[in-house]
Amino acid sequence: MLRKISIRTGLLVLLALMTLMLLGVSLMGIVAINKGNRSLEVVNRIQGIELNSLSLTNNSLLRARTTAALSVRKMEIGMIDEATLATQRVSTYIDLSKKGLKTFVDAGTVTAHGKKLSDDIVASYDLYLQQGIMPMLDALQKQNTDGYYTVLEEKLTALNNTFTKAADAFNVYANQVTDAQLAEAAHNQKMLTLLILCCGVLTVILLSVAWLLLRAILLKPLESAIGHLEFVAAGDLTQALPESGNNELGRLNAALAAMQSSLQLSVSRVRDASLQIDIGSRELSSGNINLSQRTEESAASLEQTAASMEQLTATVKLNADNASQAHQLARSVSDSADRGSEVVSYVMDKMQEISNSSKRIGDILGVIDGIAFQTNILALNASVEAARAGEQGRGFAVVASEVRNLAQRSATAAKEIRTLIAESQSRVSEGSEMATKAGETMDEIASEVMRVTTLMKEISSASQEQSHGIEQVNQAVTQMDEVAQQNAALVEQAMAATQSLEEQSQQLVQSMAVFKVSPA
Repeated sequence: MLRKISIRTGLLVLLALMTLMLLGVSLMGIVAINKGNRSLEVVNRIQGIELNSLSLTNNSLLRARTTAALSVRKMEIGMIDEATLATQRVSTYIDLSKKGLKTFVDAGTVTAHGKKLSDDIVASYDLYLQQGIMPMLDALQKQNTDGYYTVLEEKLTALNNTFTKAADAFNVYANQVTDAQLAEAAHNQKMLTLLILCCGVLTVILLSVAWLLLRAILLKPLESAIGHLEFVAAGDLTQALPESGNNELGRLNAALAAMQSSLQLSVSRVRDASLQIDIGSRELSSGNINLSQRTEESAASLEQTAASMEQLTATVKLNADNASQAHQLARSVSDSADRGSEVVSYVMDKMQEISNSSKRIGDILGVIDGIAFQTNILALNASVEAARAGEQGRGFAVVASEVRNLAQRSATAAKEIRTLIAESQSRVSEGSEMATKAGETMDEIASEVMRVTTLMKEISSASQEQSHGIEQVNQAVTQMDEVAQQNAALVEQAMAATQSLEEQSQQLVQSMAVFKVSPA
């Protein structure tokens, strides 16, 4: 039954009961305190205000009568000034009595009987004051000693007795009320003490019951859970938790049972995994040894490759230098071909000028030939005319004959010169054609040389790029060599880490062996 009660419900019920008890005790204490305060207020009003003010009134009237008697005595012996001062003090005492009575009336009373007694006091005081005290004061102020004695003998004593009797009756009433209030306060204190004792006993009983309930629904299940956790801490995961109801501890035990099942499964998996890790670490250690050997072999091969690459770098660099020199020579040849092409072009121009000059000479020879022909005709005509003239024209015929011979010789010479010029023009044409062909050939040579120069430049650039690339490859090989050495160092570290992993896996296997996940 108790296992079905939740801890929250039990604690709430216990707190509710304790709260109710505390509220009850507090309420009773407040009620008792209020009653005590009311009793103290009543006692204070009666004893502290009413009786004190009534005593002040009575004492003031008594002092007024005593001082009045002293004033009359002074008058009788002739001490008028002292008598006057005494009379003034009588008036002061009368005012004090009025003030005391006013305070008494303003305080009020708590019962109807007290109100009646208070009214009797006020009535007797008014009668005492109007018929006794004030006539006495009037006689003193008039220094009438006989009038004073008359008032004293006839009215003052009787009125004083009446007022005193009323005051004594109120004193008796006040003492009775005070005793009743004090008795009620004592009774309330006893009742409050008894209630506090009862509440204390009830609290002890309630705490005892609460202790038993807490022990049944909280402590025992907690002790059981602690014992179970001690088994778990020792590595025994086979112990079963007892059922503890449907309360919070029941849910806690269910959660612990689920945790134990999960822990059993996890430990089993970790144990299996640790065995696999142990096997894997051993295989990894063996593989790292082989990897270390292969890494050392790779490092040696990379060193040889680096040496070969250095030789290849030197060879390629030499080829690049030779290609650069060939490029310079090709450029020089190209410049020479350009200059040869310019010379051929110059020769072609000169041959063209010679051809043009030959043509002009031919034209001039044509003119000379024409002149010779005309001269020959003229000479022929002259001969004909000389023949007609006979002897007179013989000399002229001789001259004409000579002129004709000269014209024929000039024509023959012009013809020979024309032949030579024709041959010269033919040869100049052939030379011009040869010069043109030579110019074209020089242009082709210059073009080919330019192509060779371009190719040599490309070869030089390619050789330089190849040299640069081989240098980069050499650097890469050097870096690979360094990386291989670093890998060798890392392999050694991995071997050390693998050995450490193997040792830790063995320790893990030993640690997992502590847990007991299945009953023996």
